[in-house]
Amino acid sequence: MTAKLTSEQRDDLLLHGNHPVPVIDSATNAVYFLVASDLFDRVRPLLDDEPFDIVETYAIQSEVAGKSGWDDPEMDVYNNYDAHRPQS
Repeated sequence: MTAKLTSEQRDDLLLHGNHPVPVIDSATNAVYFLVASDLFDRVRPLLDDEPFDIVETYAIQSEVAGKSGWDDPEMDVYNNYDAHRPQS
C-alpha cells in the first residue's frame, strides 16, 4: 500500500524544494524523511549492499570539479605538484 501525502506534507515539500523533509511519527517520535523520487534514485546506491566501485564516481567528480573552477588553466600547476615541490 502506498501512503498518500497530506496537504501539509505537500506544502512542506514545495517549501523545501528538492531537499529531504523531516517527518516525526507521533507514536514513536522516530524521525523519517520525505524525499522526491528523483533524489531518492540518486542516493539509493549508497543504501544498497552491493560492492562500491570508486571508479563509478569519476565522471561526476570531474563534472563537479570543473564547475568549481578546477578547469581553469591556472589550476594546471596542481597536476604537477611534485615537480614544484622543493627537493630535500
